[in-house]
Amino acid sequence: MLGIVYKEDLVNATMKNYYTARAIDISNDIGFEFRIVGKGILDSMHDGVYITDSRGITIFINKAYTRISGIEKEEVIGIPMKELISKGLFTESASLIALEQNESVTIVDKFRNGKRCLVTSSPVHDEDGNIIMVVTNIRDITELLNLKTRVEQTELLKRKYYFELEQLRREQIDKKDIIGNSKEIEEVLEVVSKISEVDATVLITGETGVGKEVIAKEIHNKSLRKDAPFVKVNCASIPETLFESELFGYEKGAFTGAANCGKPGMFEVADKGTILLDEIGEIPLNIQSKLLRVLQEKQITRVGGTKVQKIDVRILAATNLNLKEQVEKGLFREDLYYRLNVIPIRIPALRERKEDIVLLAIHFLDLYNSKYNMNKKLDYSAAELLRLYPWPGNVRELKNLMERLVLICPNDIISDEYISKMISKKEVEFLYDFYDKEIHLNEAVAIVEKQLIYNALKNYKTTRKAAEALGISQPTVVRKANCYGIKLS
Repeated sequence: MLGIVYKEDLVNATMKNYYTARAIDISNDIGFEFRIVGKGILDSMHDGVYITDSRGITIFINKAYTRISGIEKEEVIGIPMKELISKGLFTESASLIALEQNESVTIVDKFRNGKRCLVTSSPVHDEDGNIIMVVTNIRDITELLNLKTRVEQTELLKRKYYFELEQLRREQIDKKDIIGNSKEIEEVLEVVSKISEVDATVLITGETGVGKEVIAKEIHNKSLRKDAPFVKVNCASIPETLFESELFGYEKGAFTGAANCGKPGMFEVADKGTILLDEIGEIPLNIQSKLLRVLQEKQITRVGGTKVQKIDVRILAATNLNLKEQVEKGLFREDLYYRLNVIPIRIPALRERKEDIVLLAIHFLDLYNSKYNMNKKLDYSAAELLRLYPWPGNVRELKNLMERLVLICPNDIISDEYISKMISKKEVEFLYDFYDKEIHLNEAVAIVEKQLIYNALKNYKTTRKAAEALGISQPTVVRKANCYGIKLS
């Protein structure tokens, strides 16, 4: 029988606990007895403790180790670490590394139960400096690593959608209907704020789809008439023969097919409130004179009737036509034009307020994501494409495109390539010839430079490779990317 006894102080002097190990080799079978003066202390520890001898053979594990790893003493005591690794109990052994390097080693190991632990193995030496055992401490960091992974994923998403999130954080002038914070829309809203509480007639002009009705509703909602009716009349959709009866109403039997009890006109319906005469330039000349009388005298007479009715209505008019040119052509009464044009408000085209384009796009995405229970997002390149597109159909076109993308885009992340498929090749040519002929040279250079840097970083992944592809220095790429708000991965 060969007996070997080791004695070593494994903890600091204040603990005064000593551990003795005796390894016995009998008939080629290895048996171990491990007597610990402070065994109760080790078993009460929250962290796991794993001890091997100088040959990497397991001689002790505490209760916490079993709890954390799911490994029982019978599975490891007396067995070399290399054999335990081959059995799949461990992916690697910090104890063996510590034995090889003769120094403390820390690794992250994963156990068969899925737990991931921070493992620190420290060699214990005798008085001659020889390793007599390795004491390993393990701490369960599974939840910590899971949290770290979630944080990293969150940070990745944050960087990926940074542009979109920044747009969403920007203060909106009106969170209900008016989306935008460009200088152009701010000027419009400043006028709206000043004239909302007075009853002056307002003429709202602008291209089709810019949001003239939205501005009209905003005027009404901010006025003292906000609790009274808001009535919109689309003058372009009313047949010429029905104009007068639709606007002013008619009496019983006024004409063939008239209702037996008569019918109030739009002005009567809007009494005490606001009426919007949309597409005012489409009103026939013979009706324009009667409308002028309503504006001047604030009274109407139904078709087929003789009774004059006083009305209390604020009149707003909207058109995409140049009424002054219509006057010169003899298609619109000059006196009516000046009656309507008391407070003129021109709504700028969407291409004139580029700062609002992405903000509006995100607003409509949120709207239709909610409506159709989707979760579509724009990536940076898509947002940039939308910002540069000329939008001949203005806000209405943008709104329709966003609804279409939410419904038919197969991916949750909408790219510029997919948006390009939604519009014709001719409509995308603006990216190359700069549709705005009055664009400043510096702005044109910035647009091209920004897109080139973004594409290079997207394609080559690193600033060094992007710099090589662009033929500029890496610091220049970093500086310009930061300047343009392009996030570096």
